[in-house]
Formats: sequence, C-alpha cells, structure tokens
Amino acid sequence: MPKDTTALTDTSHKINFPRSPSAFFTRRNLFSPLTNKHGDYALLACSFVTGLLDCSTFNNWSVFVGMQTGNTVILCLSSARLPASQPFAWAATLISLGSFLVGAFVTFRISMWLGPMRRSVLAGNFIFQGLMVVLAAGLTSTDLIPKDNLTIHADTVVSTITFVGALPPLAFQSGGQIITSRLLAYNELPVNVLTSTYADLMGDKDLFAGVTKNIKRNRRLAAVFWLLVGAFVATWMMKKGPGIVGTLWLGAGVKLAVGVVVFFLMESKEDIGPLKGEGLA
Repeated sequence: MPKDTTALTDTSHKINFPRSPSAFFTRRNLFSPLTNKHGDYALLACSFVTGLLDCSTFNNWSVFVGMQTGNTVILCLSSARLPASQPFAWAATLISLGSFLVGAFVTFRISMWLGPMRRSVLAGNFIFQGLMVVLAAGLTSTDLIPKDNLTIHADTVVSTITFVGALPPLAFQSGGQIITSRLLAYNELPVNVLTSTYADLMGDKDLFAGVTKNIKRNRRLAAVFWLLVGAFVATWMMKKGPGIVGTLWLGAGVKLAVGVVVFFLMESKEDIGPLKGEGLA
C-alpha cells in the first residue's frame, strides 16, 4: 500500500526529468511503477470534472453520472412513475448506475492485471476516461441527443428516450475514476461524492489543527472546494454560455490533460528491478 504523502504542503520535491526523450520512452520507463506522490492533484482535478458533469447531466436530463446515491433514490421514485414529467427516469438511472458499475469493475480488473501503478496503465486510465467524455460530448454536440437549452423545455428533453444515449460513456468513466482514486490509495478523496467527505471532516479530531498538521483534512477540504467550483462553472456555462455541450468538452479536456501530466510528470520508484525480458545490464 503506497504510503501517505504531503503533496498539498510539500514544495521541496523536485522532479527528475530524463536526460532525453529517447531515455523517457524506453520500455523500462513506460512500464515502471510510479509512486503516488502528487497523485492527489490529479484526483482533485477529477473532483472538478465530477462537479461539471453531475451538475450538467442533472440539469439537462435529471440524472447523475457520478453520484449514484441520487440515482438509486430516483430509480425508486420512478417505480411509481414519479415525477410524472419524467417517464424515462427509470431507464436513465438504470443505464447510469449499470454503466458506472461496469466501469468500476472493468477498470479494477484490467488495472490489477496490468499493474495499477505502472506509468502507462495509470495515465492510460485517465486518458481513457477523458476519451469517454469526448464521446459523450461528440454525441451531445449533434442533434442525436436532446438538450435543455433556450428553445427546448426540460420536460420535453426527458420525455424523449434518446437523451439516455450520452449516459453510458459518462457513467462508465465515473466508475473508473473512483477506482483510480482507490488504486492511488487516497481513500480520503472519493472524487465522486461528498457525503462521506463531510462526515469525515466533522469526525476528524484534528479538524482545527494547523495547515501543515493534517494533510488528509486539507485534501478533503480541497475536494469539496473543487467539486463546488466545477458545479458552479457548469451552472453559469449552462445559464449564460454554451450549455452542456461546453461543459462536456471542458470536462474532456481536463481529463485528458490529467492523463498527459500523470504520464510525463509523476515520479517512478527508484528501484524496480529488471522488467520481464530484460537482462540485469
């Protein structure tokens, strides 16, 4: 289990870059295991994306893609055809919840099989999640997916079954996202929900300790902040800007950027031994 880090307060760490691009793109470096140092920054960016996506999908389609507790409640309501204005709520929540579970299952199994902390695997997880958001953004940019905008009323959107077409890739990547946070061993950063974060903050005996004295509290507060920022940005992009199409493309860009940063900047463990097929030289 990777040890806890002080990424949010430690400014003394220096990243040792390879001497040349050819030295970086060696099989040994690409498949070398990484430390989880500074991985919390990647997960905080994911919290921002969660705020963007959940705010956007709930406002447009009355369904979440990350926070599945809300979907579970909506699914129960839909068994009694409530709310009456959303006849396909049961389909939307089942698709979102099912895709989320499949995403979590597949991400965990494949990551454990390949080696979850290998550079290419960890970065690949984030990049694949970004591509799933790109897929949803592309679908939503067309007329295939109805959107709640200035000319279409929300009730009209959710009464058209085709709106569920953008949900599978979004919920799938959300399931993979929370598994990635677990693989990085930052359990205080669930990235998809805040309920447990709020409870852990209030139950922290060192809640009021100095800034450098309680790193897990710092991360939890940062997660709350960035999810709120993501939701706030989505709110005003839908109110005054490009709407859900813009928020999805923004979320995709952030996720892809996280993958690139993880690939190039996260630190390898120093002593990894020879890779399979390599000699000792």
